Amino acid sequence: MTETVWRNKPYGLMIASQTFSSFADWMFLLSALTIAGVHLNASSIEMSLLMLAFILPQLLISPIAGSLSDRFDRKRVIILSNIGRSVVVLCVPFAVFSMWQLMIIMGLLSTFSSLFIPAKNGKLKEILSDDQLQQGVAISGMIDNASKVLGPSLSGFLLVLFSTQSLFLFISGSYVLSVLTLLFLNKSVPIEQTEEKPAVSFSQGFREIRAHTSIYTGLMVLATCMFFLQLVDSQLVIFLTQTMHSAEQTLGMAIAASGFGTLIAAFYLSKKPLVHFEKYQRVATGVLGCSFLFILVVSVLPEELMMVLIPICFLFGGGAFGCVLVSFQIYVQKTIPVKSTGRIFGAISSVTSGASIFGLLLGGVKAELFGVQFVYFVVGTALVLLSLDLFIKQRAVARRNRQNQTM
Repeated sequence: MTETVWRNKPYGLMIASQTFSSFADWMFLLSALTIAGVHLNASSIEMSLLMLAFILPQLLISPIAGSLSDRFDRKRVIILSNIGRSVVVLCVPFAVFSMWQLMIIMGLLSTFSSLFIPAKNGKLKEILSDDQLQQGVAISGMIDNASKVLGPSLSGFLLVLFSTQSLFLFISGSYVLSVLTLLFLNKSVPIEQTEEKPAVSFSQGFREIRAHTSIYTGLMVLATCMFFLQLVDSQLVIFLTQTMHSAEQTLGMAIAASGFGTLIAAFYLSKKPLVHFEKYQRVATGVLGCSFLFILVVSVLPEELMMVLIPICFLFGGGAFGCVLVSFQIYVQKTIPVKSTGRIFGAISSVTSGASIFGLLLGGVKAELFGVQFVYFVVGTALVLLSLDLFIKQRAVARRNRQNQTM
């Protein structure tokens, strides 16, 4: 199965292009945060607004970007996205002297990234056969998660060796390499053109998701997990600072362990046939909730044990979230027609971005009112209860289906 996927030349080109752009995205994010914190002396509120400027365009633009990728050649949409990001990054050393300018840059980069996501997913659907689809999507997820873990590390390493301006030139060049790789990719298959009004086209992805019960339920589970994760992640530094002295070291290990866990989950799903993605979501949601509850238990232990056990909790939590995310992506790719991939994945990106924004905004408020430990307890308990609710409902559906078959 692996040989078949890697013998697919268009897929190899697409993955190479995705690797360049994904690493560039995460390298830029760390570099931008470094500029904000070190060179511009940003406050906590300004840092939050900076992240909001990065996420908000994905909420608003993703459905439109998805519709565009279904109407036009997806290869050209991806190339436009990479060229746009390359130019935006190239402007940073010469045009950013204040926080509001950096926020505009982050918003522009996020806008072009919103074009890339649905077009990339649609292109994968085009170039992969049905028996290659699961492994191909899982490997694509592995690239995304590897870039989240290794991209910031590579950026930090290059910052030590070179100047900040040189780093942005390197990142811009990575987007250019992504474009050059795509030049060898075939054009997209002809896409059926419709005369839909813009408002109808904008909402089409949401309506198609709502009409498919399994995709709709899976998206709600994914969005709920994203919301709770942002509630917790936004307060992770404060939680570690309040509970231990070696907060910085533990923070780095926890983030790395979380990304590594997600990477393991994507690799596992690339090898094992996905039969019932609902089971993965149900079990993984419960494991994710338990990981946060165990973090609370671990926080009362001696600090030496905490430094070991907290990253382990994040390893399991990252793996659980990876199962929720990647299994859902695989199921959607297998279920929807190629002509709808752009608008459906655009709608999915919009919903998950909205969940992330609300989580970021509410995380600080809840922690300020009730305490960080209480937030972790609520998140862990809510996810475990969600897992139990999914188990009960899925058993009821299975029982009803068996009764219908016997009638």
